[in-house]
Formats: sequence, structure tokens, C-alpha cells
Amino acid sequence: MRTVYLTFHVYLAFVTKSFQKRMQYRVANLAGLTTNFFFLLVHIFVYTAFYKVSTEPQPLTLNEVITYFVLCQVFFMLMPLWGARSEVTNAIKDGSVALQLTKPVDFHAYWFSDECGRACYYLFMRGLPTFLISIIFFTVALPTQPMTLVAFAVSMTLATFMSAAITIAIFSSAFWTLDTTGISGLSYSIITLFSGMLVPIALWPEWLAHIAAWLPFGGLIDIPFSIYLGKITGIDAWVAIGKQMIWVVFFVGLGRILLRRGFSRLVIQGG
Repeated sequence: MRTVYLTFHVYLAFVTKSFQKRMQYRVANLAGLTTNFFFLLVHIFVYTAFYKVSTEPQPLTLNEVITYFVLCQVFFMLMPLWGARSEVTNAIKDGSVALQLTKPVDFHAYWFSDECGRACYYLFMRGLPTFLISIIFFTVALPTQPMTLVAFAVSMTLATFMSAAITIAIFSSAFWTLDTTGISGLSYSIITLFSGMLVPIALWPEWLAHIAAWLPFGGLIDIPFSIYLGKITGIDAWVAIGKQMIWVVFFVGLGRILLRRGFSRLVIQGG
């Protein structure tokens, strides 16, 4: 039991260090806040115009769409691969991974903790201010049921874990390619589309939404936001959360397999 306790505190320290490392870039964070709010305005203006000319009933009201995109900007930096974060790739490419492998920690868990620390930083330092500012200027829907907030918090936590797991799995391809620019760019485009980040899946054609339902990426955006808006409730919400858990386990396992295979063929050059 003491071993588990100490292990938990080791990786919690990695989460804390990752958070503190990003605290150094306060000006960049302020610029990011401005950018987030600008793109939020763009989305709101576009959808407001769309709803004004629309004559058909829509699955989401305009207020719900505005709330949806407020949440998108709040949790935007929690999406996997944003900005092509390539700490894993750089460590593999420049050989510093060899030094990290000498540490008495699990490499996958170490990078997973680093990603979680990054997510916590962007949630509190960028996401929370964006949400508070949006409440002032727009009509943002707030859940009224405590269980809705609980389910949303659980779902969003799993979405963060899935984001970290996907990021590590994709950047682990650096063991074979050394440059992950292509695969990360392609992956980010697919993930952004099928997560519902660009257009809420509720507004998609039925056949395309059916495809998205079979993919894991809705667990990053669409599932937690649908729970927040009350579109998925009761037992259906917990079934959706269970689906998220399955995909988190899958991507964590995939990342560990890729790292293990990559280490077996790793060659460090230089000296």
C-alpha cells in the first residue's frame, strides 16, 4: 500500500511540474485568451446568421449552440495534438529519451502525467477566464441538476485522459518516422472534425452522425457537451461515459504497446 501511495505522489509531482513549467508563459497565455475569444465571436456570428435565415426546426437552439461553442473554447487546448506538441517526438529525435529511460519511472506514465499537467494549466489559466468572460457577454446555459454537473465532470475528465492517451500514441510513431508532422496534422484534422469541434454532431446529416457515433473522437467534445446541455441524460449519460472509458483504456494500451515496440528498436546516435 505504501508503494502505491509513493507512486501516486511521484506522478502527481510530474503533473505539478508540468503545470508550473507553463506558468512561465503568461504573455502567451494572454494572447491565447484573446485568440480564443475572437474565434468564439466568429462562431457565434456565423451561427446567429444561420439561425436567422433557417426555416426548419433545429436539434439545438441558438442559445444551446452558443453555449456549445463557449465550451469548445474553454476546453480547446485540451484537444489532442493542438499546436503539434511534440515533446515525445523531440526526446526520441534528439536522443534525450535515453536519459529519461534511466529514471526509475514508467516512461508512458511520465508523459501521461505531463499531458495531464498541461491540461490542468490550460483549463484554469485559459479555459476558466474564457468561461467567465462569456457569461458576462453572452447567454450561456448552466446546468440546473447536480447529477448533470457530476456526469459532465466525469465525462470531461475522461475526455482529458483520452486526449493525453491519443497524443502519446500518435507521437510514439516517431520511433519509426522521426518526423510526426504529417501523421499529427492528418490526425488532428480527423479528430477535430469527428469530435464535433467544428460543427456540433447534432447538426450533422444522419448518415454522417452515425459514422461519428462509431468513432472514439466524440468522447472528446460531443459526449461531454451533450451531457452538459441535457441532450444525454439519465442512464444514457452513464452509458456514454462507459464508452469513453473503453476508448481511454484502448488508447492507453495502444500507446504502451507502441512505446514498448519502439524502445525495442531504438538506436541512439551521437556521442
